[in-house]
Amino acid sequence: MHAEDSSVDEKGRLKMPVAFQRYLGASDGAAFMATTYDLKTAIVYTNEDFLEFRKDVKMQLGPTKAEPILYMMERFGGTSKLDGDGRLSLPGALKEQLGLNKRQKVYLRFRNRRIEILREEDYDREFQVHQVNLEEAVNLLKGTGL
Repeated sequence: MHAEDSSVDEKGRLKMPVAFQRYLGASDGAAFMATTYDLKTAIVYTNEDFLEFRKDVKMQLGPTKAEPILYMMERFGGTSKLDGDGRLSLPGALKEQLGLNKRQKVYLRFRNRRIEILREEDYDREFQVHQVNLEEAVNLLKGTGL
């Protein structure tokens, strides 16, 4: 998992670092799916990976249990396009829900064939949670001989 800081401009466009553009196979005008399913993290998929993810959710959870996740993805998702300056436009409903409609620092990371976009406060909260559990995990790791 690789994380990198980035920013959202005053129009809610995400500055996509070059490594992330390459991961998506992006070029000027390329279109992607941007959405959320947990109402905290924005997720960018290639269109192909988005369709595959939807299929996997239905298969793993079953149609009934998958419905709330798929609903949220449809409700807040939409096509996002990359402009010539490497900025990704995000759907209005997604920006509004996640508070990504103003200039701010965000963190991007690769995870399971997608790019996750976290607000700085959510990224810092994750760090604090993992920091609390780090000592125990390190001791377990040392016990394995690795």
